[in-house]
Amino acid sequence: MIRASLVDFLNTGCLGPVRPGVSMEEIVALLGEPIETIGEPAPHATQRPYWGYGDLEISLAQPEGAAPFVEFLQIDRPERLRGAARRVAPRLMLDLHEFNARSRPSAFIRAVDEIDRVSVCLVDIAQYPAVTVYVGEEIEINFDLGAEDPVETLPPLASYVRQLDEEARWQDLYAYDPRCRTSRRAREETWPGRYAPFMLTGRDYLAALEG
Repeated sequence: MIRASLVDFLNTGCLGPVRPGVSMEEIVALLGEPIETIGEPAPHATQRPYWGYGDLEISLAQPEGAAPFVEFLQIDRPERLRGAARRVAPRLMLDLHEFNARSRPSAFIRAVDEIDRVSVCLVDIAQYPAVTVYVGEEIEINFDLGAEDPVETLPPLASYVRQLDEEARWQDLYAYDPRCRTSRRAREETWPGRYAPFMLTGRDYLAALEG
């Protein structure tokens, strides 16, 4: 049984030896065969392989002329993360360090060792109120508010951040391999500057929350 730490995952993107960038063969050696699969390996693949191990999901990149590798790890269904630890895959136990589905974005930000690596977007891809916490370029934590109206311009910051931190609910957590196009990079390349007014540093988010 592999033992990993959610706080370490927030800081490094690694679940012990399970990490972005390792090969398909390494993942099978560590975790066994996946419980669910979508797609299949090259050269017969019509879509890239996506493997499910329970609460842990793995996407595999298939670069031309090279062996497949883990593109990203995803921890899904946070409502199932309860207690001191949770088995997120048959061979992987995750120490939760008191995090659960009700944990606020600010708790995740404070768990990062180097706060200057943290940035926060205050809307989702459709510009509805939401929180996405980025740790560097490769780690992404998404929170959903379930709002019905998009945000055209940034509301008064302190009240808006307090509302988001209190009401947004943890949705999922990703760790990407640096070679892959993250959702943050895809946003910035597809809509240059569109989300800049809604971006804060981790420090500024906490300052707005406490102000």
